[in-house]
Amino acid sequence: MFLLLREPITEKLIARWTLPLTDVLAVRYGDDWIPGNVKEKQPPTSPTSSTVCPTNFILHYAVRGPKMKWSHHSVTMSHTDPRQVASWVKTIRNYLMGLTHRPRKILLFVNPFGGKKKGLKIWEKDVQPLMTIAGIETKMLVTERIGHARDTLLTADLSDFHAVVCIGGDGTLAEVINGLVLRTSKEQQIDPNDPEVSLPTPLLPIGVIPSGSTDTVAYSLHGTTDVQTAAIHIIFGDSTGLDISSVHSDQTLLRLYASVLSYGYLGDVIRDSEKFRWMGPQRYDYSGFKKIIANKGYEGEIQLLSDPCHPATSTRCTKNCTRCLQHMHKSVPDKEISRWMTIRGKFFMVNGANLACACSRSPMGFSPHCHLGDGCVDVILVRHTSLFNNIRMLLRLTSKQKTLYDLPFVEVYRAREFTFRALPTLHMQSDSEINNRYMNSSLSVWNCDGEVIDNSNVKIRVHCQLVNVFTRRAEEVVHDRTCFC
Repeated sequence: MFLLLREPITEKLIARWTLPLTDVLAVRYGDDWIPGNVKEKQPPTSPTSSTVCPTNFILHYAVRGPKMKWSHHSVTMSHTDPRQVASWVKTIRNYLMGLTHRPRKILLFVNPFGGKKKGLKIWEKDVQPLMTIAGIETKMLVTERIGHARDTLLTADLSDFHAVVCIGGDGTLAEVINGLVLRTSKEQQIDPNDPEVSLPTPLLPIGVIPSGSTDTVAYSLHGTTDVQTAAIHIIFGDSTGLDISSVHSDQTLLRLYASVLSYGYLGDVIRDSEKFRWMGPQRYDYSGFKKIIANKGYEGEIQLLSDPCHPATSTRCTKNCTRCLQHMHKSVPDKEISRWMTIRGKFFMVNGANLACACSRSPMGFSPHCHLGDGCVDVILVRHTSLFNNIRMLLRLTSKQKTLYDLPFVEVYRAREFTFRALPTLHMQSDSEINNRYMNSSLSVWNCDGEVIDNSNVKIRVHCQLVNVFTRRAEEVVHDRTCFC
C-alpha cells in the first residue's frame, strides 16, 4: 500500500513521489490538536461541536539514504474538508495498527558506561523522541553493573512487553540474549549446561541500538552504526533469525555469544585493556599495539564439524537469503553431509565468527560471507608467523574490498560446532597446569563479545536462529527515489 505525496520545489513545480505505508512511523493531527506536542486530542465527530475540526495532519515516515542509513522525516498534509482529513488519518492508523509485528511496549536497557559513555545521551536525544512519535510505550532501565541486564531478565515480569531493546555494545546485547535464553530454558525445564541440548527460542524479539566501542552486531544487522537507523528498524518491527553460539567447558555453559569468540591475540588484548578502562575505547588501540609487538603464539588443537560450503565460495547474506531460509526450519543440522576435521599447530589467533563481525574500522569484517541464520560459525585460524605478516593481517581487516581468505597463513572453515584444546608445552605436564592461566603465561584467554572467558578448553556449538532480532535488511543497492515532475 502506497501514499502519493507532493512536495513543492518552486512555486510552479511540484515533485510527486510514492511512500510505502510500511515506511510510515506514525500519523498525527496538526499542532493545534497536540497540546504541548505530547498528548493528542481526538477530532470532534459532531457537526454541531463548537471546536473546529482539523484540516491538516502530520505524517511521520522514514527514508533510506546512502550508506544504509534511515532518517526520520515528516510532511504536513492538508485538505479543506475536515472529514476527508479524519478519513485519511483513520485509514492510515488502521493500517499501522494491523502491523502486529510492530512492538507497542518495550523493555529498554541503557548501558551508561559502554563505549564513549553516551548511552543516556543517545536515549534522550535520539531514541526517546522517535519512540514517542511512534506511540511506543517504553520502560527504561539504566544498568549499574556487569550482568545487570542479564539478571533482570531472569526474574522480571515480561508478560506486558512485546520486545527487549538495549542501548549499548556487543557485551550489553550478549547480556540480553543470555538472560532471555536462560529464562526460557528454565521455564521449559531445559538444562542449558548440557552441551548437546537444543536451546529454546525466547518469545520476545531483541533490538540493539549501538553505543559501544565496536558494535559489530549492530553493524552486521543494520549495515551501519547509525543510532537513528537502529531505532527506526525497531519501530518498523521487521525481524530476522540470528544464530547464537554456546560456549561450554566441562559440562558447564559459560556464555552465549552473537558476534565473535577469539583466543590468542584478541584474548590478550581484552585481558590487558581491562587495566586501562579510564582510556575509553582507545584502550583497545593501546593494548592492541602492545600485543602485536609481543607476537605471542599459542599451541592448540581444533576439532570441527565442517560444513561443505566454504566461506570463500559462499554468497553474501542479504534480505531473504536463500541459505538462511533453507536452515530456518531445521531444528537439528544434517551432520551426515559434514565431516570432522582436526587441526593442530601454533596460532597467533583462533576465531569463531558468528557473523561477519564488520564494523566501521573493518568494513568487511573477519568473514564477510558469514550468514546470520545458517546454523554455522566461520572458524578463522591465524597461524603464528612473523610480525610483518601480523601487520598485513590487521591492515587487511581495514580494507573495504579485500578479505583474509587469501592470506597464506590464514585458514578459514565453516563449522556446525568446534572444540579447542590448549596443547601443553614441554614444562606443562598436568591438566590442572593447562587450565590455570595465571600459573602459566603460555595460555591466553577467550574474548567473548568483549568479555573475558578464562577457560582455555571449550566447546562451541551453533544454535540456528535461536533469537529474533529487529532489522530491515538491504535486498539490493539503494537508488534515489523516483521523481515525476
